[in-house]
Amino acid sequence: MSYQALYRVFRSQSFAEVVGQKHVTTTLKNAIQKNKISHAYLFNGPRGTGKTSIAKIFAKAINCTERTDGEPCNKCETCISITNGTNSDVIEIDAASNNGVDEIRNIRDKVKYAPGESTYKVYIIDEVHMLTTGAFNALLKTLEEPPAHAIFILATTEPHKIPATIISRCQRFDFKAISVTDITDHLAYVCDTEGIKYHEEALSFIATTAEGGMRDALSILDQAIAFGADELTLEHVLSVTGSVGRNDFLELTNYIVEHDIQSAFKLYHRLLSEGKEVTRLVNDLIYFLRDVIMDYAAGEKSDAQIYQLDVSLLYEMIDKINDTLVSMRFAVNTNVHFEVLIVKLAELVKRSNVHSTPRNVVQADTSHLEKRILQLEKQVANGIQSAPVKTAKPKKEAKRSKNAFSMRQIETVLDHANREDLNYLKQNWHTLIHHVESEGQKSLVSLLKNSEPVAASSTHVLIKFDEEIHCDMVNNDEAKREQIESIVYTIIQKQVKMVGVPGSQWLQVRHDYLENRKHPKQEEKPVEDDIVTQAAKLFGKDTINIIE
Repeated sequence: MSYQALYRVFRSQSFAEVVGQKHVTTTLKNAIQKNKISHAYLFNGPRGTGKTSIAKIFAKAINCTERTDGEPCNKCETCISITNGTNSDVIEIDAASNNGVDEIRNIRDKVKYAPGESTYKVYIIDEVHMLTTGAFNALLKTLEEPPAHAIFILATTEPHKIPATIISRCQRFDFKAISVTDITDHLAYVCDTEGIKYHEEALSFIATTAEGGMRDALSILDQAIAFGADELTLEHVLSVTGSVGRNDFLELTNYIVEHDIQSAFKLYHRLLSEGKEVTRLVNDLIYFLRDVIMDYAAGEKSDAQIYQLDVSLLYEMIDKINDTLVSMRFAVNTNVHFEVLIVKLAELVKRSNVHSTPRNVVQADTSHLEKRILQLEKQVANGIQSAPVKTAKPKKEAKRSKNAFSMRQIETVLDHANREDLNYLKQNWHTLIHHVESEGQKSLVSLLKNSEPVAASSTHVLIKFDEEIHCDMVNNDEAKREQIESIVYTIIQKQVKMVGVPGSQWLQVRHDYLENRKHPKQEEKPVEDDIVTQAAKLFGKDTINIIE
């Protein structure tokens, strides 16, 4: 094969060439210089961060005949043979496909033989966490008492799957994800070496997409170069990765802020028709909002609609997107989830009251009230008694008190409640929940799991709900209430009417009910009676004719 992938061509051949793992390379170089080489090492870290590359460099450095300052010369026969993979004393094993006991026993039998052409025998076991329990047990004895000429280097991305007895016999090195800056600089070096023209934003986007892996970054770069031929641009990178550019996200968020759902859907479907992946689209949207927040922090705002929102609202939007991302992992049709996300974000912005329209409405209401106050002040100054102004209660509060629970219904239950019916219902409440689960009624399961009967009679049941929305659902959704009542009937064989009370207010409601029973409130005298009495005193009883 005449062509080699970039990640193979630019694979590090010395500790100095390794990018982003200085804490590992410095330690290994110093150990080689001071001749303090351990018999076993564990390299742990994300994919594509240089674990196997450093393992081979280390194998070359300890066997190099002309090394300087712990670095291999890459010119002697030993270094060249290890680089080409022809050295019989450096054995690289893929534990993903050789994970059985027999393969490890074969290593254990051969490790006792002296190296043929090098100073040390080096066994590099990649993806070591894939070994079976029996294979780990077979490897354990060799790691505990290895021959003086044998060195084991274990590489893994999941160290938590390795037995502690193995880890305790190794020197552990934790590789870190490579920073975006380091990846960008290395990609620029690769492009300059290959003679490829590039745009800085294209390399930055590749570095961000790679998520800390140099191998992934070089693979994307290789693919983008093949797509763009003469020059590497951001559009080429977006095309090969299936990502969405900043301009598209600015347009999408403009529609969301303006509550133009139809245009947002059209843009989204256009992106799908261009081959964009929904999951990557959601991830890129999070990164886009992250960049907007960073611009806020740096004081670099633009005229786009998204920059007119408060930072706190951007945090809420990211939370909504994260929730959607979790839901999409278990969804069959992910496209619908993103469409719902667009609607949710638009409603979130609409409720935030950050646009100029809501502010103008508030100002108009305030000016109207100011005029009314001035008018009343004039009337008072002139000695004119103004008619009593009826102040209507806010509709929201009236709704809340109505929707939460009905005190009259609760009193009806408590007036006839008894301990026997309540105990019987409590004993069968878990049976009721298991029955609903077996019927596959998930909405009812979530509703009833956070509930508890607190009072019962032969005709009524009072249920305490942890969530006020569940209480509201039982009290005001007749269909849902009748459905639960029919299930209760199948369990306790009694036709009862269900009433809900919020758990946060149950103690206060119970206290008020008991106080009212101890000290009943006297009925207030109707206002009409007072008017009749006053009229009788002024005009006499005979002149008054009361009409109902």
